[in-house]
Amino acid sequence: MALVALLLGLLLGGLITESFPGALLGALCGWLVWQQLQQGRRIDKLEQQLAARPAMPVRPTAEPRPSVEPAEMPAPVPMSAPLPIPRPEAAARPPVTLPPAAATTPAPPTPAAARAPSPPRRPLPMPAWAQRLAAANTIVKVGLAMLFLGLVFLARFAAENVTVPLEVRLAGIGATGLALLAIGWRLRSRSRAYGLLMQGGGVAVVYLTLFAAAKLAGLQPVGLVFALMLAASLLAALLAVRQDAQALAVVGTLGGYATPLLLSSGGGAIATLLGYDFVLGLGVALVAWFKHWPRLNLIAFGFTSLIATAWGLTSYTAADYPVAQAFLIAFWLLFTAVLLMPGRRAQTPEHWLQASMLFGVPVFGAALQYALLKPDAMAIALAALLAGSAYIGLAAWARQRAAHALVFEAFIALGAVFGTLVIPFALSAEATAGAWALEGLGALWLGLRQGRLRVLASGLALMALGGLTLTMAMANKGFAGPGAASQLLNAVLIAAAGLAGARLLGRNLARAWHAGLAAALVGWGTAWLVAAAAIVHVQWVPAAQAWAASVACAAAVSAVLLGLQARWRWPVVAWPTALLLPAWTLLGVVGTALHGAPLLAGGWWALPLAWLAQACVLSQTAPHWPAPVRQATHAGSLLAFALLGALQARHWTADLGDPGSAWGWLGWLAVPALLLAAILHQQRRAPPQQVWPLRLAPAAYAQAGGAALSLALAAWTLIANWGSAGDARPLPYVPVLSPLDLGIAAALLAVVAWLRSPAAAALRLPSQALALPAALGFLWLNGMLVRSFHHWGGVPYHVSGWLASRGVQTGLALLWSALALVLMLLGTRRQQRAPWLTGAVLLGAVVLKLMLFDLQGSGTVLRIVSFIGVGVLMLVIGYVAPLPGTTGNARHGPSPR
Repeated sequence: MALVALLLGLLLGGLITESFPGALLGALCGWLVWQQLQQGRRIDKLEQQLAARPAMPVRPTAEPRPSVEPAEMPAPVPMSAPLPIPRPEAAARPPVTLPPAAATTPAPPTPAAARAPSPPRRPLPMPAWAQRLAAANTIVKVGLAMLFLGLVFLARFAAENVTVPLEVRLAGIGATGLALLAIGWRLRSRSRAYGLLMQGGGVAVVYLTLFAAAKLAGLQPVGLVFALMLAASLLAALLAVRQDAQALAVVGTLGGYATPLLLSSGGGAIATLLGYDFVLGLGVALVAWFKHWPRLNLIAFGFTSLIATAWGLTSYTAADYPVAQAFLIAFWLLFTAVLLMPGRRAQTPEHWLQASMLFGVPVFGAALQYALLKPDAMAIALAALLAGSAYIGLAAWARQRAAHALVFEAFIALGAVFGTLVIPFALSAEATAGAWALEGLGALWLGLRQGRLRVLASGLALMALGGLTLTMAMANKGFAGPGAASQLLNAVLIAAAGLAGARLLGRNLARAWHAGLAAALVGWGTAWLVAAAAIVHVQWVPAAQAWAASVACAAAVSAVLLGLQARWRWPVVAWPTALLLPAWTLLGVVGTALHGAPLLAGGWWALPLAWLAQACVLSQTAPHWPAPVRQATHAGSLLAFALLGALQARHWTADLGDPGSAWGWLGWLAVPALLLAAILHQQRRAPPQQVWPLRLAPAAYAQAGGAALSLALAAWTLIANWGSAGDARPLPYVPVLSPLDLGIAAALLAVVAWLRSPAAAALRLPSQALALPAALGFLWLNGMLVRSFHHWGGVPYHVSGWLASRGVQTGLALLWSALALVLMLLGTRRQQRAPWLTGAVLLGAVVLKLMLFDLQGSGTVLRIVSFIGVGVLMLVIGYVAPLPGTTGNARHGPSPR
């Protein structure tokens, strides 16, 4: 939200003033508004906490009791006299006469109750916004801001229009600042908040005076100017530390940094501005020596970074290199010291380490250094080496201090990052992508250690920034070229940062969303591993081996994830391996389309690697997945292997004959039929005794896999029976014994065997499921008849030839009648009406066919054979196969009446 406020203020200031200083002033105002809102929220929260406290019970004030003086003892009452009876206060009873000795003085009448004093008048309730203004000293803050801006405008106006000597004008402004300081110091006891704000405003005005004197009046020498600025900075630091007032330090620092921005006119020596900022940073460092005020450190770091970046983007030239390089080194030394100063008094590292400074300083410094050295790649590599060495040295220093345990680990990580990036900095300018990703990993680790959500979010943002940077670089330059090595290394670094971040989150499941974020980071890291594999594929793999290398890369990525799972004992890291199955399946189909078979063009070594990785997935990772995903993976592996096996066998058998020969069709059949037969064989054993991988998920292979294979075999039977003429040269065509017919018979037997297996029974398929292989068997018999006429009678093997051949039509009529006879006889013998009715329907079809087709061939021998043969068969059917359940039977004559 602070960043959003800064950006909005920057945009509005730039639009209103149309100048860079105005944009910076707008950013400052936006930040101040955000701080005001934050303070208001904190006040509201405190008020709610106070209101939620149970009210202390107030004891009512008791009425003053009359003092009881000791009374004289009454005279003894005679035994004969009645005892005195006390009179109740509110009883309405007749009076009781007491003897004179026992009579008491009547009580005085009860005075009238005095009126209760009226409660003090309470002031009218104050609105919430007014309470916020009063509690946060908003009016004082706004007044100081207005006064400061007025003095700035006065200084500029006086410099342009007033003839009063500039020294007098600046002395007046400086006197105003000193007056504010004095007033604030005098009021520090009576009104602490007001006094501190006045002191902060005074310090800011002193900064304004000194900077204006240096820039507008040309105060010389420059050493004197910086000495005075340093004195003002030290004064502000001492006042803040002496009074334990972070607000004073913040206001003074904000005024100091705002002064050059407000007085800037676009010119001037950059050395003066950078030196001025460095002096302000020294004041912040002095405060950090005594107090741990993270907000003050962040303000100094943010303004220094903003000013340096703005100057570098707008005004930097090669002639400014010495000044810029000196400032960058001083910047790194100063804010690294500011980062480490609070740790000298701490015993534990959890409460003083500031993540924004820990990782912001190296990231910002690396970006500026890259901009300075951008034309010289070797200089960038040398700078990375020096930075890594510096952080390794700091880590060695921090190792000896217990409160610097986190700093030690972070500096080791930073040293490793810069040391690792020496080569990619020398090879490519996009090496900062990997640095940002690893810096983000460090911030994520620190956020988890400290339990700070903002630090964790900044780490994720840095990872995303690194990925975006590399993506843009690859989009502009492509995967090939001299920068491919750097792109590869940075992609690997981004992937490593994502996977390591996922592991850190997986170990710390303090919140419910940590698990989901860890899984997302695993996907992010896997995506960049795939990108790294793509870079290798495009840059270094020959075109002839491109397809095989793609399969091998998929296996390699899966192997990395499986290795991490085994090393970390964390199955979540391997969830992307679920995509390995569709990857190698799709690549196998693509390889077949490109090269003719899955095992060609290097597939003979690449696909076995993918199958080995898939076997590891089934054994190690799939058991941790949800049951539906696990079952689908096992069944899918079986079917994918069957598909690629069918494609390869089809390639092997296609050259044994013509394109439409039976050998090619049998190639499609071999692997799926063998797999289904193996599944049916293993079903006879108990699951623990089944072979791998069937024992891992018996139901997936026997039910889902068996059903899919049976359906595929049934489809193959239908298509092959229709599309193949049964040529199997050099073998002659013999019905039933030809290779095609034997293959179809084997496929039908496998389908029937699965339908009658326990797996099909577990799926509760309808009893009519066996009708499918029966119908396919009927079509197979018709196909054998047609193929016999084709090979032995010269009938063309297409539909028009079949219809024109009287021999085919006669043979079909006789075949259908014979089948009807078998079905009806079977139904009669078993007393089952379903087969009998099926035969009757088939017999009706024969009669209809005779009337519509065979009748047109009058005068031919085949027509005569058709009608006579069908008639004889029908007579036999009527005799030997009456409808089951009837009493009449032609063999025994008419029943007696």
